[in-house]
Order: sequence, then C-alpha cells, then structure tokens
Amino acid sequence: MLLVMNTIVDKPAAGRFDENVSHLYDKDEYNTIYLADLSGFNDYEQCTHLLVSGSELSASKGSEYDKDIITIINVFIEQNKSIYGICYGHQMIARAILGDKGCRRADVSEFGWHKIVTKEDELFAGIINPVFAQSHYDEVCNLSDDFTILASSEVCEVLAFRYKDMRVWGTQFHPEVTYKNGEGMRVDNLKSEEAAKDLSKNELESPEHINQNYKLFRNFYPKK
Repeated sequence: MLLVMNTIVDKPAAGRFDENVSHLYDKDEYNTIYLADLSGFNDYEQCTHLLVSGSELSASKGSEYDKDIITIINVFIEQNKSIYGICYGHQMIARAILGDKGCRRADVSEFGWHKIVTKEDELFAGIINPVFAQSHYDEVCNLSDDFTILASSEVCEVLAFRYKDMRVWGTQFHPEVTYKNGEGMRVDNLKSEEAAKDLSKNELESPEHINQNYKLFRNFYPKK
C-alpha cells in the first residue's frame, strides 16, 4: 500500500493535489494522511511506499510539523521502504537524513514549465525530453556522497536526487500535475509572486507532452 502524505495547509490546494494523485493511482492502491493526522501516526505495517507532497510550508524555515514529518520519513528509511518526495517533500527528505543543513533558501527561485535533463535512473524510465512544472523558493543543498544528483539547472544544483542505492528519491519539480493544475499554478505565481514575473518560464510546447511524466509514479510504485 502507498501512503500519500499531503502536507499542504490550504484546503483548496490540498484538494488539487488529491485530484492529481487520483489520476495517478487507483483508489484502492493508496491511503492519504494530512497534517492533522501526522502526530502519533504509527500505521507502518501495511505501507510499502511513501509519497510526500509539495507544500506552501518552508522546509528551510521549518514549521510545527517538522518533527512528525521527519519521523515518518526516517521510519520508512530505517525499514528500507520506498520514498518519493516532491518539492517540499524532496527538501524534507534531505532534512530528515542530513538535518537542517540539507535545505536552504534558494538564491534564485524557479517557476513555470521547465525543460529538465535527467540522468538515467529507474525513476525516469520511459520519460523522454521531459518538461516539468516548477514553483519553489527553497532548495536542497550540502548533499553527502550517499546521494546521487539526478538533475540540475543553471540556478539549482539539486533538482533531483537518489539516496544511496535505496529506492529513496526527491525531485524539486512537480511531475504529478495535470496541465490544468500546472498551468493554474504558473498563472497564479505570476499574479501573486513578485519573483515569478522575472523568473517564470514556459518551455512546454504541447500540453500532451507532460502526459509521459506520469510514468514516473508507476516507476516508483508499480501496479500489482
């Protein structure tokens, strides 16, 4: 069973993430927990995989939920179970392993649809010349030799990583979004984020091109 950790505070935004997950997996393949469910969570036995969402929370600044999120991530690591973190989830995996030094405020943020070159890895199998949605102010940093960097950009050294030879990954970008939700995120950023006006990109040539991104989630959690 896949455990989906939805770490989004804003209820409409949390609902959009749930909507994205619902088109990636069948409803009987996963359970979702929210921020209010984290304290005291101990139902690990039936869970083989953990997916950690993005969030408007800041991994570099920290929040009241840090201890519970990090505890759950570390239990999955200790039990040698599969983990995939998206954006904030990517940053929190780094913090769970490395401590606070694993994440910082980025010098330059990234927004919009970005062409990203990834190294060969099972997580990206079948994804060709990908374009992913980006929206972040924080970034992963100070990785040890236990990590393999799988993607970088001109302004962000760690767009994706794998931990050791374990099935533990993080991506700064968002492969889960539908075109509608990804485009909505890009447009909202342009309206609400001052930095996005200068830093946003739109390198997506066709909405259909992002459909291949969803393969990543079956690479992470294969259908039984």
